[in-house]
Amino acid sequence: MESFKKVISLNQAAQFSGYSQDYLGFLIRKGEIRGMKKGRAWFTTEEEIKNYLFKKKVRHQEFAIKEFFSPTRTKNIIIAAITIFMCVFFILSSLNKKVPDKVDIIQSAVDSDGESLEIIN
Repeated sequence: MESFKKVISLNQAAQFSGYSQDYLGFLIRKGEIRGMKKGRAWFTTEEEIKNYLFKKKVRHQEFAIKEFFSPTRTKNIIIAAITIFMCVFFILSSLNKKVPDKVDIIQSAVDSDGESLEIIN
């Protein structure tokens, strides 16, 4: 704690950070924030609080990215992409089917009767 420049009480740190004094004391005991206990009161610095808030913000952004690309979401994205691809494929393949012309219709009718006709254009 000798390297601390401006030591503040947890009451001041709570007002500065938005966290309660109890939570800040817990963070000090846990080792997340450097601090010291003098009698019954805990003390830390503004710099330590700022560092903790910055680390928490960066950690939150990392979790947000990991959550966005979670296995469940990735699986859903892949399934949706495959479904869309298959729908587009079937629509395009149905548009490319050959439309029978009159000769094909007459030829199929003749083939179904069993008679053979020769069609001359």
